Amino acid sequence: MRKRCSSALLTGLCSLILVSAVSGSDNPSPTSFSTEVIPALTKLGCNSGGCHGKAEGQNGFRLSVFGFDADADFEALAKQNRGRRINRMMPEASLILGKATGRVPHGGGRRTGTDSEHYRTILRWLSEGATFDTEPLTVTAVEVQPANAVLALDGSCQLRAIAFFSNGTQRDVTDTAEFQSNAESVAAVSHDGRVQAKGLPGEAAVLVRFLKEMAVCHVTVPRTDTDFKSPPVHNFIDKFVWNKLQQLGIQPAEITDDATFLRRVFLDTIGTLPTTNEARTFLTSKQPDKRQELIGQLLNREEYGVYQSLKWADLLRLDSNALGPQSSVGFNRWLRKQFRENRPYDEFVRDILTAKGSTQAESPAALYLTLNEPKELGSSMSQLFLGIRIECAECHHHPFEKWSQGDFYAFAGLFTSVANKTLPNGAKAIMVKAGNDLKHPRTQEVTTAKGLGELLTPDDVPRTLPDDRREHLADWITSESNPYFSRAIVNRVWSSYFNRGLVDPVDDLRATNPASNEELLAALAEHIQQNRFDLKVLTRTILESRTYQLSHQKNESNGDDTQNFSRADFRPVPAEVLLDAICQATDVPEKFNGWPLGARAIEVWDNRMPSYFFRIFGRPTRTTVCACERGDAPSISQALHLLNSPEINDKIRDSHGRVRRLLDSELSPGEVVDEMFLSTVSRFPTQLERELMLQAVDRSPDRREIFEDLMWTLLNMKEFLFNH
Repeated sequence: MRKRCSSALLTGLCSLILVSAVSGSDNPSPTSFSTEVIPALTKLGCNSGGCHGKAEGQNGFRLSVFGFDADADFEALAKQNRGRRINRMMPEASLILGKATGRVPHGGGRRTGTDSEHYRTILRWLSEGATFDTEPLTVTAVEVQPANAVLALDGSCQLRAIAFFSNGTQRDVTDTAEFQSNAESVAAVSHDGRVQAKGLPGEAAVLVRFLKEMAVCHVTVPRTDTDFKSPPVHNFIDKFVWNKLQQLGIQPAEITDDATFLRRVFLDTIGTLPTTNEARTFLTSKQPDKRQELIGQLLNREEYGVYQSLKWADLLRLDSNALGPQSSVGFNRWLRKQFRENRPYDEFVRDILTAKGSTQAESPAALYLTLNEPKELGSSMSQLFLGIRIECAECHHHPFEKWSQGDFYAFAGLFTSVANKTLPNGAKAIMVKAGNDLKHPRTQEVTTAKGLGELLTPDDVPRTLPDDRREHLADWITSESNPYFSRAIVNRVWSSYFNRGLVDPVDDLRATNPASNEELLAALAEHIQQNRFDLKVLTRTILESRTYQLSHQKNESNGDDTQNFSRADFRPVPAEVLLDAICQATDVPEKFNGWPLGARAIEVWDNRMPSYFFRIFGRPTRTTVCACERGDAPSISQALHLLNSPEINDKIRDSHGRVRRLLDSELSPGEVVDEMFLSTVSRFPTQLERELMLQAVDRSPDRREIFEDLMWTLLNMKEFLFNH
């Protein structure tokens, strides 16, 4: 069977030419339970996680998720409860068909009709005796045609799925394959594999799954009405970004002004607003390379290490409730030291993976108090350092990746040498014990401990793991041959400066969720390897790119772009950074329980510090290693708090605060206005803003009240509350 598919840029219509030779119709092969019936049940949703595929099943009937265990599914369907779900004498009366068609009451509702191909497949299997395959086939690969498609903004394309089997045969499985797009706003895909562009330029990856095998169709939807003008290139990042934007017909925004860049880079790198003097000096400087010089200064400031350690404390679950005060302090001090000394990332990770000793020492050993089971350690470390969400494979084959239950338990086996004991002073210590390989929960076979995708030595070559199996894990993870480690960290760092990873979500790297710019991700991974995993070098490269310095202002072609970094976006400021910004703008510090006056929110290691502000602005409780735990969605509670909070109003009216101090100075009203704008939004007011404020001052009998109102207004502006 042969097919050709052409994708036209202007029409966006894929035409399929099918040429087939049919043979064996007089003596068809028996219907295969594993490769025909199970896919039909999957297509009908019977074995999905929300139906009979969930761990406990549904109404006494349990199937393996997505049909990954054919033996168990046959047992459940044909033998369980004396085979009540099938009727070999009267196949049409089988309960499995009655419920699927709605003839018998069914909690899942009507799933199919008697005229569907899936119904006929199951009926044919029942009519043939409802037997298990005498010679079970396995699917070795799935191919999607076309593998790449270019569509117009309103174009469409029909996909075709071909499955290849262990006996050398192949079959068109489009009717039973599953299709899923990772970017529905760009290109959606129907139940039967028809891709439809949705009018937005961009790219989508359409997952095609048949049983355990998957393939991806890469769909590109460009604009054709843009005369692309390539902007200047600051470094290699811009080259790859401009190339992608040119392919998509998206014109990037102009470079942003100095004031916006100043505030953006301060908040992104050190989680701190520039002071009024810093803002004035930068904005009035005529030095051509002042942006590069500022970036270097910020990366060498103490606050850089403090802010980066805050981010990693979230990811590494530095939870004061779980660790206790002494362990939390020791862990936090260790983190700050790593970023203050700019420790190479691979060494940083190795220290975490192999930590041992007192959990109250200045070390990452306390991590193993919250993560103390091999399975939990395996899934957390995989997600954190490899960008692989392996936890789905704990109970069943990963639905979107190649990882099996065997892979999950083999990886978890590398953490079985971790133990802890209680020291004489009552503290805990992480120690090493003899490790062991874990058993596959279904087959009870021992899974040889190894990294995800790590190749084992031949059976006749002895393989010896060190006493602390984590040493082997650290060697494998940080090795140059590891395909995940470098990509995972550059994607995470990129996300911290653009609010979106090249792969999104940031810790879900897989073939079925490709990067929006694969060439750029590969170049960044190579860049960090060449620079010995120096995070400051990587950060500086990102910050110096024109891509990072683009304006948030939209043009005709990039207004709907959310994937390709053609412009900056408004990003919520994290809870701690926002509270510090309010305190700095008003010049009135926050008082944290047990902390000296003047301590900043980004310095507070206690994530359980009672604070209504932290709670409503999304400070995480650090119960997972997922970056998604930090809430950043604006809410009504946040808006009402900023508008009406007595604590914020008290800071504005404080007798020792910025407003009162400026009014008591010898500054003119115009100079006071300048100071207030510089202290909040890091820029001078526009001519119109200054004129309106001075008019209000002239008309008001209470000069203090009008300037307090101005400060309140500035603190509630989108320009202050968001980074952009």
